[in-house]
Amino acid sequence: MKKKKTHDRPSLDKYTVKRLTATAALAAAAVLSIVFRAEIKALFAFSGIESIYAQAEHYPLSIYFPDAGSAGCALIHSSESGDILIDCGREKAQHDILSVLSYLDIDTIDTAILTHPDSDHIGNFSEVVSHVPVDRFITCEYSRTCKTQLYISLSDMLDEHDIPITYAKKSDTFSVGDISLDILSPDMIYKKSNDNSLVIRLTYNGFTALFTGDITKKAEKDILESGEDLSADMLCVSHHGSGSSSTEEFLNAVSPDISVISVQESEYTPNGGTIKRLADTGSEIYRTDISGTIAVFLDENGEINIRTEK
Repeated sequence: MKKKKTHDRPSLDKYTVKRLTATAALAAAAVLSIVFRAEIKALFAFSGIESIYAQAEHYPLSIYFPDAGSAGCALIHSSESGDILIDCGREKAQHDILSVLSYLDIDTIDTAILTHPDSDHIGNFSEVVSHVPVDRFITCEYSRTCKTQLYISLSDMLDEHDIPITYAKKSDTFSVGDISLDILSPDMIYKKSNDNSLVIRLTYNGFTALFTGDITKKAEKDILESGEDLSADMLCVSHHGSGSSSTEEFLNAVSPDISVISVQESEYTPNGGTIKRLADTGSEIYRTDISGTIAVFLDENGEINIRTEK
């Protein structure tokens, strides 16, 4: 009896299978978040976090820090000026970010910013780009040299959607409506990826916020010596509250009323010394590991209101 011919199929390693499965799941979640927008809003209401998103319509400016673990992500939302996404958490948090965009009826991201090309800030930015139009994409000069698969995939996705990459540097200024974004650092290429983070000072109607990516003491010292105005009403604390950042001199120069730490508590973060130095400035401290998603609202009188998920 003639044997039936068989063809050997190349086997996939566990990592590849896991990556393909995760990619398929994220794509499905993205589609569902768009198609079932009303259902997502109902789910948010049921889960108890609906209120912090529903309140956005009552304020000219809202800044959200989604609970993304030890990862960077901030969404600036203004019905008058536009929408800005700074970093994108980790891949596992991507579905939440897409859902937030959907809940807030954000159909276009006016400016997307990747402070530096580390995985905890890229997340799956490419998934957002593939489902929500992005008018402008900004990152640091250091990203030009990045060869990680995650960043290459993002670059390919930006190219596929004809979104040019703007490589920002110190002294550059970008505007989104009445929102001004001043780049305070870097003005050189650092050896460490974290120090190449774009440091951004946001200004809107007298309100100021400082976003610091993952800069360490080295970059903080250089910024201080440059004489930049670091004062801000709100500080997005560098490197998830790590002890490698947030020196006393730097925090005193910022002197924030509010400090937000995007963090998942561990033996390394947030650092006790960092928390103490923040407290010594008189700043109110908010942490995503304690409060979940954090919302900072600016009212018409310039007053700051804080709401949290928990």
